[in-house]
Formats: sequence, structure tokens, C-alpha cells
Amino acid sequence: MKISGMVNTLLVAVLIITLQAGCTGDKDHRKRPPRKAISEKTLASVTSKLNSYCPEMVDEETRLDSVFLSGEGHLTYSYTLILREVGTFNKDAFQGYIFPRILNNVHANPDLRMHRDSGLIMDFYYRDRNGELITEISIGPDRYR
Repeated sequence: MKISGMVNTLLVAVLIITLQAGCTGDKDHRKRPPRKAISEKTLASVTSKLNSYCPEMVDEETRLDSVFLSGEGHLTYSYTLILREVGTFNKDAFQGYIFPRILNNVHANPDLRMHRDSGLIMDFYYRDRNGELITEISIGPDRYR
């Protein structure tokens, strides 16, 4: 895959995360007081709704497989790069590229305010087409507050 294709893939993956969070219309999350944390029941309902659309192709090679609560305070997004196999590309370069973009999105996106206010740890798993783990990225309150 060309670099521009990977860049497009990664940007679309970040975009889908943004869209899944819902729209608040809040343009500056830092000026408003924090909201009350969302309940686990609400999180379970939201993840169930999101999973009703999964698996879903994010772009020509990235598939969102599931969104789930993976432990107390963890919300996990599981992706597959359907055209990739571990060992055929540089995993460190992939993580180096995608990590700051996910972190920036989680930190600054007003649509993710509910997640930040609740102190959720957001985990992002990327697997190759054979199900082998490419990378795991966790973004918690210590990184986005």
C-alpha cells in the first residue's frame, strides 16, 4: 500500500471514532462545567447500538469489528486492517503515526466530551486480516485531561 493510502485509512479510522461518539454541538468543551459521569448501563446501551452496525467498513481496508466495555471504565474499539498481515509492514511506524492522531482526537474533540467527563479509558485494538494484533493503544484521563 502506498503511504497516501495508509494515511487515508488512518484518517478515516479516526473519523469513525469521532462519529461514533455522537454530536454534542459543543464547540469549546473547556469553557463548560464538567457533566456528570455516564452510567455503565448507558454505556452498555450505547455500545450495543454501535455493535448493531458492526462489522462495518471504515474505508477500503479498515473494518470496525466491535465496540465493547472491556472492564470497569474501559471502552474498546476493535479494528481489522483487512489487507494487511503482521510482518509485511512496520508496526512501530503504524503506531507512531496513529497514536498522536487518536490522542489529539480524544483530547480535543467536543463529541468525545461525555467520554472524557466520565473518565473512561478508551482502548483501540488494530489486528491484521488473520486476527493477529498489530497494536493496542489506550488513552486514559491522565492523557486527555
